[in-house]
Order: sequence, then C-alpha cells, then structure tokens
Amino acid sequence: MRLCLTYEPTGSLSLRWPVMTLAAVLFGWVALLLLPAKPISSPFRQLTSATFAAPEVPRPWPQSVVLTAQRVVHGRFASGNTLDGELRRAGVDASTSAAVVRATSDSINLRRIRPGQEYYLYFAADEALAAMRYQVDRQIAWFVAREEQGWTTSKVVIPVQVRPAFVTAEIADNLHSALAHNAPPGRSINDLLLKISDLYAWDIDFNYDLQVGDRLDLIVEERFVEGQFLGYGQILASEFKVGGRTLPVVRYLDATGAGAGADQYFTPEGASLRRAFLRSPVRFTRISSRFSPRRVHPVTGEARAHRGVDYVADPGTEVVATADGVILEAGYGREPGRYVKIRHGGSYSSVYMHMSRIHDGMKRGIEVKQGQTIGYVGKSGNATGYHLHYGLEQGDGYVDPVRLQLPAADPIPAVNWDGFVEQRDRWLSKLRAGQSGRTAVVAGGP
Repeated sequence: MRLCLTYEPTGSLSLRWPVMTLAAVLFGWVALLLLPAKPISSPFRQLTSATFAAPEVPRPWPQSVVLTAQRVVHGRFASGNTLDGELRRAGVDASTSAAVVRATSDSINLRRIRPGQEYYLYFAADEALAAMRYQVDRQIAWFVAREEQGWTTSKVVIPVQVRPAFVTAEIADNLHSALAHNAPPGRSINDLLLKISDLYAWDIDFNYDLQVGDRLDLIVEERFVEGQFLGYGQILASEFKVGGRTLPVVRYLDATGAGAGADQYFTPEGASLRRAFLRSPVRFTRISSRFSPRRVHPVTGEARAHRGVDYVADPGTEVVATADGVILEAGYGREPGRYVKIRHGGSYSSVYMHMSRIHDGMKRGIEVKQGQTIGYVGKSGNATGYHLHYGLEQGDGYVDPVRLQLPAADPIPAVNWDGFVEQRDRWLSKLRAGQSGRTAVVAGGP
C-alpha cells in the first residue's frame, strides 16, 4: 500500500507543526492496519423459543429438533452475504459451517440467495447447530438437519390456508379508498379491486356510475401462509348496490373443482355474468375519447367520425382480445400504427390500434381466445399519447362498444343446477350474516 501526502505551507507556520501532523497521521494509519477486521454485521436476532416450526415434509424430519431448540437465530441475508458468513456470524464453528454448505450445495443454489430472504438457525443445549431453515419465498423453504448419517436437506412447499371473510365498503369518494378504509392495516387491496372491476365490468362503469352512498358487500377468500396474510383469493359472493340497482353475484365450481366452462360467476337465478365480449380490452386509467359521429382529430385537426373508444393506459400494458375469434390482419399502418384486427362470430370484428408491439405469434389466420394477450399499449401511428384505440364492427358499420348490449354467455346447465343451488345458498347465507353483523354494529355505534 502506498500513502502519498502533500504539504503546502501557508503563512508563517513553523515547519515542525506539519512534521508532527504527518507523524500523527502515519501512526493512525499503522494502528488501523494492525487492528483485527470487524465482521460485517448481519440483521439477525436471538429468539427465546422456536418459531415457525417445520410444516409437514415429504419424508420423516426431526421436528422435535425445532421444538426443543435452546437457542434460535432469525436473520435475513443482506447484499453480498453468504451462507457460510451468516453461519459464522451466528456463532457456528468453521467445520460445522463447511459441512452445512457442502450438504446444501447439491440441493440449494447458494449463488441465487437474494437480499431479504430469511433463515432460522436452531441450536441444541450444547450450543451445537442442530437445524437450519432457509426461506426461498413465502411458500418455499429448505430444511437442513443434522442426522446420524450427516446433514440432510428437505424442500418443503408450505400450504396456503384459505378462509372466507366478509368485506364491506361504502362509497364516499371512490371504491379504492372505501375498501382501504375498512381493510386491516398493512393489507393491499389492489388485487381485490381488480377482481371486483372484472366481476362487474359489464354492469358498472366505474368511472361514471358510482355515487356517494353506494355499497359493496363481499365474501372473499383470505389466503395465509403460516399465519401471515398472503393476499385475497376468489370472490365467493357479492352484492353491489349502485344508483338504486342491486347486483348480486355468486361463484360456482362444479364437482371436479373447475368452473362450468369459462363461466364461474352467475346471478342467483343462474344467469352468467360473462358476455360474448369483454367490456374493454385493456386495464385503463381513463377514456380520452369516446365513440362519436364527428370529432376533431387531435393531430390533423380534421372533423371526422371517431369509430371507437380511446383507452389511456401505461405504456406496455397488455392488450387482450375481447372475444374468441380469428386474426384477420396484424401489421403496421401510417394511421393506426401497429394494429390487430380480429373476426368474431355473429358478423362482429374488433380492431386494436396504436400498440407499441404486437404479441409474438399474432398473425393472420391465428385463433385467439377471449382474454388472450395480442399486444401492448403504445403510441405508434397517428397518436399523441399512450393509449389504445378499440373499435367494434358489426356487419358493415362500427358500433359503440361501451353502449352495446351483448347477450350473456350460457346459463348454469340443468345438470349442474342442484350443485349450483347448494353453493349459492351457502355463500349468500354467509353474505347475509356479514351484512346483519355490520348493521348491528352501525346501529349500536355512535
């Protein structure tokens, strides 16, 4: 190591002061070099008892080791940390650490350990490491244990516990804030909001229909992993009171656990909520331009018909086919930019314009299913900003896709009716019980 110092005297300062200063600096550097290196600290903590006992594993595993551990260390890997480093920092001797690393290297890719991943170290009464748990993600964990034949590893898929819960929201500003107001602290309701918007996509315009005082009640699955909230699952029953209308919905699964075709949600009378066409082909933030017989074009300034709807969305947002069909055209044009046109049954066809990219494999003659990705939002062609122009053609002319009333898909088949009634009554009874409990709380409250 080279140490280069430059001294430039100023004023009338005596030369002996810089010499003494230089000597002090050199002494300090030598002292620092001779000090023992301090290990990088790791964010782990000592636990007084075993936590997160091992769930059921695919082969016999010494669960008693976890339950009887005298000392438990819980930590998270930081950037640049290694398994060996974490073991040594927790007090594991070098030979044991090396043995654990060798035993796990065949099963666990130690190079793919990411910052933030958790681990638990279980120590016996003699302070020897008895077991380790390495948490890959919320549902995948590796367990490493000392057995008679040496260290062994087991990969475990931790089961998800699902329970139904009652959720209620009264509109004061918007649906998001109404749901967030009643949600437990720390729970994201974004996924639940998307499920609700998909569920009522054809019956409610969430940009215009909602009014102050409208109420939504749900029975929805809550998903947990080892007691920690993972997220919301499927909506089991719902009732939305919007502008004087009451819109009840129930979910149905047949005996095999699969939905009746693609139709999983029905009215209590058995009518499908699914339509022949999706209400919109993209998750949008707003509509910038509606269907109109005469509109001033924002680029050319010409007054002409706008034969579709412009959905504003973030660049790269997926664009999906609104119905089953066959691709008629997929390419680029000066006006539409990158576009796809699909022919559907019943003399309908749909067109999707200004995309940034057409999805791989989308070309003339390819069959597509409702909800299948066909491209991504952009501003190609004659466009001023990121949006999707969606047009729906019936026969020889375009129609307004927002106002068009299309028939629903097939209702519950007669052969499934009894099973549907059983599930319908079960979930609606839980919904009514939740509503009754909410009413009692409100009536008895301040």
